[in-house]
Amino acid sequence: MQQIYAQKGYANLSIDNDLFFVQDMYYSSGIFLQYGREIKTASSDSLRAYGLWELGQEIYTPSNRYTKDTFEYDYPYGGWSYLKYSRQKEISSNKQIELGLQLGVTGEWSLGRWSQNTYHREVLGLRENAWVDQVPEAVHVNFFAGYFYQKEWANQLRFQGHLYGRLGTQRTDIGARLGLNLGLSNVLGLGANTRYFKEQGQGFYFGIDTNYLAHDYMVSGSLFNDDAPLTAVLEPLRMVVEMGFALQGEQWKFLFLYKNRSPDNALQPKKAHHLMTLSLTRFFD
Repeated sequence: MQQIYAQKGYANLSIDNDLFFVQDMYYSSGIFLQYGREIKTASSDSLRAYGLWELGQEIYTPSNRYTKDTFEYDYPYGGWSYLKYSRQKEISSNKQIELGLQLGVTGEWSLGRWSQNTYHREVLGLRENAWVDQVPEAVHVNFFAGYFYQKEWANQLRFQGHLYGRLGTQRTDIGARLGLNLGLSNVLGLGANTRYFKEQGQGFYFGIDTNYLAHDYMVSGSLFNDDAPLTAVLEPLRMVVEMGFALQGEQWKFLFLYKNRSPDNALQPKKAHHLMTLSLTRFFD
């Protein structure tokens, strides 16, 4: 098996958006700033451990985004902004576990309406979205855990697996992200694991991310009250088909990832939603 190496630290900017496909609906956009650092170096009797911080914002939008008639909505307007911290620890050369905490806010506190409408108005020259009956203002906490596995099947061909679960007031789910990586570059190295190959080059990825949701505040509101002015029936089973490409240099990595996402709620038409992720990473030794 090829030896796996890890960079000691990195900073990353990652953007999700469906405007690349001339759409603006459902899970419409996300922006994430992440910093990760090795906090325990491998020795003769121990393996590496990492600390990761992430500041993120997600925005959800109905397909008919200009109308103020909520009867025409097929998704509640919603913003979710959070700060996340996790600890990841290697348990072998190809296995890793993760534990973390996510603290954030929804509603006007998330600044979702402000960020989306400012971007549409000032950058794209579009009308502002209506943002009627968005999800309520609330403080949320999610606890999460993950298990990562990587196996080299052939020269430059690796299987990658990520089993995960979240328990919280904003989202409760369990899922698996499974795929194949071809090439020197580890395409999902940032999003699914802090381990990286130090070899410079390119990589291709194809996989699925499937999960079961017991609760999603952005769709069905709170478990503890009926304050949400607009809700929808949750689709508990979700699947995202992913195809991606990464190009990695000595200190930089660029990632492109296409996502085909199944409906989140029963109001959405039974068709796929297309998203693109663009990501730029700077490594530190």
